[in-house]
Amino acid sequence: MKKFTHRASIASLLLLSAGFLAATSAHAADGQVSFYGKIVPTTCSVDDDDLGIGLPPVSANALPEVGSVAGRTPFSLSLSGCTVGDGNPATVAVLFENSGNVDAASGRLNLDQGDNAASGVQLNVLDSDMNRIPLGAQTGANTKSVDIAADGTAKIDYFTEYYAEGDVKAGDARSRIEYSLMYN
Repeated sequence: MKKFTHRASIASLLLLSAGFLAATSAHAADGQVSFYGKIVPTTCSVDDDDLGIGLPPVSANALPEVGSVAGRTPFSLSLSGCTVGDGNPATVAVLFENSGNVDAASGRLNLDQGDNAASGVQLNVLDSDMNRIPLGAQTGANTKSVDIAADGTAKIDYFTEYYAEGDVKAGDARSRIEYSLMYN
């Protein structure tokens, strides 16, 4: 009887091993992802890295329905000290990060909450051609590159505006977003 149990155990082990081999082959690689990049010696400096943009006061009546916009205001990010030539990046772009105030569904900025905060309003950020930028999109879809000048400067122009996303109630309209510079 012991011989039979021993043989059954060996047979079970062989079957179990064959199962592991079959499972291993079921997880064979279908391809690979290669990562590549470049480390640059020096990046640009933002002339005013904590920029405050004052939007004009607008009446709640100026935003009568969802999709209404008002108070379009220009702003720029000015860069200096960019290393140019010798294989250094020739263009720079801004990636608006997916920070806490970004509404992931709309790609717009939510307003800060508080006792005196407006409601029913978000902020759009537009590129220099006045196309809305989907904030927080990590696909590069929200970037527009500009050339770095021979003197190591660059200026990236934007606009912001109020956007009615619901029933607008008067109050303070404050928000913020983090950004990163991307070089090419």
